[in-house]
Amino acid sequence: MNWMLALVAVTAAAAVLLVLVGSRGMLREVETSDRSYQDPLPRALQLLWPLVTIATRFIAPRLKTVHFERTHRQLQAAGQDYLLTPEEFYGLRIVSLVIAILFFLACVVMLDALGPRSVFLSLVLGGMLGWVYPQIWLADQRKLRQRSVVRDLPVFLDFITMAVEAGLNITGAIEQSVSKGPRGPLSQEFSRMLRDLRAGLSRADALRRMADRMDIPQISNFTSALIQADKVGANLSETLRAQASQRREERFLRAEKLALEAPVKMMLPLVMFFFPLIFLFIGYFIYLKMLEEGLL
Repeated sequence: MNWMLALVAVTAAAAVLLVLVGSRGMLREVETSDRSYQDPLPRALQLLWPLVTIATRFIAPRLKTVHFERTHRQLQAAGQDYLLTPEEFYGLRIVSLVIAILFFLACVVMLDALGPRSVFLSLVLGGMLGWVYPQIWLADQRKLRQRSVVRDLPVFLDFITMAVEAGLNITGAIEQSVSKGPRGPLSQEFSRMLRDLRAGLSRADALRRMADRMDIPQISNFTSALIQADKVGANLSETLRAQASQRREERFLRAEKLALEAPVKMMLPLVMFFFPLIFLFIGYFIYLKMLEEGLL
């Protein structure tokens, strides 16, 4: 029996070694893309990037244009369009799917519950979770980005208003707000808008492109008001000051709304976790008292 176990272990080790050697040779054949113009990859994604590249080469020719356009808009709204292309995002979803399935199968093997039903459930649940998880991550990144933009927008509007009232034009005011304002997604988007202006786009087109990229109502209102004021020749300082006041009031109302929603959101955890523990604690002493009185 011992020699059979040793033979199985040696065979498994040889199989793993062959898989590693074969994968290494396959990864060498994959052309590495030039990412000098893109954002650096996170550490976890760097480890998976060769697999993502292989999956991208496999799935990219099979996708339709509408998939690329929708994913590109989602990546822009989340601020990840310089990190991943739409093709690479679908490749990441394929890799995530495979990793999730392997994780579920490994759990089934460790629990010694390997069977047709467990394998089928692992394939279904792992496939669904792995395919959806990158989309959930992208949605979370978009929410964080929107929260940061809404928080920083009144500050940038104040900087732009002061610069315009000091005599600068709107382009110079935005440059001053980018250099003096807080760093974050809004500062990056204003910088991209300034690059569009330097590339030859008109101010209205650059503002519209920024609003389309970010897809945030507050930014859309700001750019629309700025374009309209520039078109009709209205006073920019008054328009900007009104926008800053409105954005600040909206931020205050949003904070007040979240504060009022807190007790309602706390009700479910209290009912599910806190109140049952209190009832068990009180019921235990009632049970002891009834034992002492001879009622039980």
